[in-house]
Amino acid sequence: MAKLEGTIQLTGSVQNLSFYKMRGSDKIIIRRKGGPSKKQVKNAKNFENTRRNNMEFGGRALAAATIKSYLHPLLFLADYNIVGPLNALLRTIQKMDTTSGWGKRHVLLTKQPRLLEGFTLNRRYLLETIVRTPVVCNLQGEQVHIDLPALVPGINFMSPGNYPYFRFIGTAGLVPDICYTEHGYMLKYKERSYFEYAQSDWLPVNAPASASTLILKGMPANKPADCSIMVALGVAFGKLKGDTIVPEKYVGGAKVLIVV
Repeated sequence: MAKLEGTIQLTGSVQNLSFYKMRGSDKIIIRRKGGPSKKQVKNAKNFENTRRNNMEFGGRALAAATIKSYLHPLLFLADYNIVGPLNALLRTIQKMDTTSGWGKRHVLLTKQPRLLEGFTLNRRYLLETIVRTPVVCNLQGEQVHIDLPALVPGINFMSPGNYPYFRFIGTAGLVPDICYTEHGYMLKYKERSYFEYAQSDWLPVNAPASASTLILKGMPANKPADCSIMVALGVAFGKLKGDTIVPEKYVGGAKVLIVV
């Protein structure tokens, strides 16, 4: 991969080169076209390791897609493409499976759930730099409680710009382990999907806010052994357009709070 410097702004294809932009960078990315054919990768002996890597990448992609789906209400806050860093984190978890062969290693989040905690959707403004008092999160039966602190502008609450309103958004979901089977990688738990999100009212940025709690219902009373409950929180900022407060994309902060 190369980056185009200078004043030329070009996207598309020129001969065997592709030019495109990527979120999180203001540079033009350049890639060379070509490479081995699909048939070579699928059948040739010298691509055996490539096939193993591709198979395991598929397992991580399934895990990343599941996690990303539970972060969906927060994705408008992400100021970079989270897929690559999320895949890298899941690769670390996958490599911790030392009992399965290369190409068939499982992605067992239940074995290392805390590695996902703190995963951030932002690089410009982090949630903890906006809300400087720790947020407490706990599970109570079939509910997740996210206890939001009292906020004082300029003391423990820092707005990332000139926005008059803010709100909190919390999500919770049941993330199954991903296991290799004779049919490829599959969710180990497929009985039903658990997902919930909640959001606060829009609040004025320049006024103190009282402590409050976001309650997310609908989690399993008894968590399956091959699943993890992931809880994430974001703070969004908005402006008044007509009679409606509209959130600003890529402004605010969000991260995974806990994984149990």
